[in-house]
Amino acid sequence: MNRYRVSNSEGKFADGSDGEVLVNKLNLSDPDDINDAELVLLEKLYQIIFEEQFPTEQITITMLRHD
Repeated sequence: MNRYRVSNSEGKFADGSDGEVLVNKLNLSDPDDINDAELVLLEKLYQIIFEEQFPTEQITITMLRHD
């Protein structure tokens, strides 16, 4: 099932994804791979926000890239 409904130029699907995965910076085309990547990044976000430092300002990309 396709969870993306896009109609503009940003709505390009990854080659080999059968219209299920949008083009992405990781060059992933398998739905399972993109789902795994999203879970890893979400877990990283939760760890930073809830375990290490709870920001009082707007969350930025720089904060998310914390290693």
